[in-house]
Amino acid sequence: MRRPRRRRSGPPALVLSVLLSALLAVAGCVSQAPLSAPPIVAAFSSTAAPPSAAHLAAHPVAGQAGGEVRLSGEGFPAHGRVVFTFHGRPVGDTTADAVGRFAEVPVRVPESFGDAAPGTRFAIGATSGPVSAETRFVLTR
Repeated sequence: MRRPRRRRSGPPALVLSVLLSALLAVAGCVSQAPLSAPPIVAAFSSTAAPPSAAHLAAHPVAGQAGGEVRLSGEGFPAHGRVVFTFHGRPVGDTTADAVGRFAEVPVRVPESFGDAAPGTRFAIGATSGPVSAETRFVLTR
C-alpha cells in the first residue's frame, strides 16, 4: 500500500511560492494598466551636429563660368561669418544679420569650371560654424 505524499515546505516550495506571488502581482498590474508605447526621446550625440534649419538660394540658378550669382540665406548664426563655396572651392563670404539672414550677396562662378559640359550641376554651399546649407547651380555656355 502506498503512503500519501507529504508536501514539503522547504526552500523549493518557498521559492516557488514567492515566484508565483511575483508573477501574479505583475500580471495584475499589467491587466489594470493600459498598454502604451514608451515616449520617444530625441537625443544628439556629442559628435553629431543637430540638423540644420538653414536655407540658401541662388539667383540666377544657372549661368556661365565667370558669371555673377547672388546668394541669399536664412537660419545661420546671428552675426556669424558665412563662407560660400562653389563645388567646394571658396568663392566669398559675408556676415549674417541679427536674425541669421543675408541677402543678394554677389559671388563669381570660378572661371576654372568653364571646361565643364553645359548642363553640369554644381553645389553652392554656405557654412557658418556647424550650420550649413546648399543649393544647386547649372552651368551654361
